[in-house]
Amino acid sequence: MFGQNIVMQKKPINCAISVKADGSDSIQDIKIKIAETFGGTLKKEDISIYFGPNERRIGKQFLGDPSVEEAVLKLKDFSVLGWLERFPHWCLSIKLMPAAPPAPGVATFKAAAMAEGKDPDQAVNEARQKGEIPALSELPSPWGPKAYEPTEGDKLLGPAKFPTAFNPLSDTPMVA
Repeated sequence: MFGQNIVMQKKPINCAISVKADGSDSIQDIKIKIAETFGGTLKKEDISIYFGPNERRIGKQFLGDPSVEEAVLKLKDFSVLGWLERFPHWCLSIKLMPAAPPAPGVATFKAAAMAEGKDPDQAVNEARQKGEIPALSELPSPWGPKAYEPTEGDKLLGPAKFPTAFNPLSDTPMVA
């Protein structure tokens, strides 16, 4: 009810795209190149990009995420190319973009209703009628029609910022 069904292939599908060496490709440009590589079977909106040995997403975090402008966000903002020089076996990985999380307050009321053996959807509707959960018409994108207003916390979701003197190619001594 709260998760997603994910179908995993036993063998990953590999594809190659070209990016500018200076990292000036936008995340949107990269998603378009990936979608074209798959012959239109994927839309750029459905692609979630990961890098290296971790699960941190590059770009939008979920379908309809209003907090990330992928056309503005560049590959160089993530220092991906420097890491690829150091670890050439790493790669960009893609998955299908996850759905948006439940609207604020919904998961709490659904979980409580399920624990009590009640209908979760009915519990959410009752909470909305009582004003305990905001109506969808009062919420910003992706749950409602209002414009998204970025908060200070949204800055924490941006690309990892390393000190300007940091270089992944020279942060450890070379051993001969």
